[in-house]
Amino acid sequence: MRIDRRMTWLSALSLMCAAGIRDMVVPALDEGHQPKGTVMQSTQRLGGIGALIAAGTFVVGLAMFATMVMDFVTATDPSEAVAFIVNNQLALYVWNNVIHIVFGIALVPLVLAIGDRLRAAHSPLARVSSVFGLIWAGVIIATGMITNIAYATVSDLQGTDPEMASTVWASLDAVTNGLGGGNEVLGGIWVLGISIVALRERLFARWINYLGVVMGVSALLTIVPALEDVGAVFGLGLIVWFVAVGITLIKDHANSSQSSDHRESSAAISA
Repeated sequence: MRIDRRMTWLSALSLMCAAGIRDMVVPALDEGHQPKGTVMQSTQRLGGIGALIAAGTFVVGLAMFATMVMDFVTATDPSEAVAFIVNNQLALYVWNNVIHIVFGIALVPLVLAIGDRLRAAHSPLARVSSVFGLIWAGVIIATGMITNIAYATVSDLQGTDPEMASTVWASLDAVTNGLGGGNEVLGGIWVLGISIVALRERLFARWINYLGVVMGVSALLTIVPALEDVGAVFGLGLIVWFVAVGITLIKDHANSSQSSDHRESSAAISA
């Protein structure tokens, strides 16, 4: 019965996520039938939407952290964490899917859009940074999937073997924390690399690029265990950075579309 209920609301959550990213996926499927310029414009729009969704996942995640799951995150005893999981599965599943799976999915079109924007710079740093951005998205999604399974596993074990449930959770928590929470190296390399290139090529507003450099450096510092808390600076700063980049990409897409329509109209009149 518990598994059936879990699958029911997970299915509902999946439908919500699918609806949220529908505008990103459908245009992407049609790009192969569009002219190159239109493809570029569509990619920029998708990236802008992805950036705003990414910012939204951070805001929702922080709000849920402060109001619903703080006791879970700050628990030092695995048995306390397992007890919280058993009693708050729905909240934890929603929180995990938002901050990991939805965020990771939204990150992909953003990485591709910024990569296209930086392509004219012919910079090896831009290409390498984009690869790290895609790797980061994949790792974040994988972290969310592993965490979902961990919640289900320890919840089932708690009823039969509480000690084993605590042991399993301690092990899986170390894995997921190492992949998606304990350090921000992958995200830091991506943000820092593209910000350096964008600053040199003047592809975004200077303050956006400088903010990206600061966020990238702060993320790289989390590789030092004693500086792990610096990751909070990276997370908070990224909310502003995602919103700024998202608005820029969407505005530029709108301006490019208007310019294209004007050129087509002029060509039609001339003909």
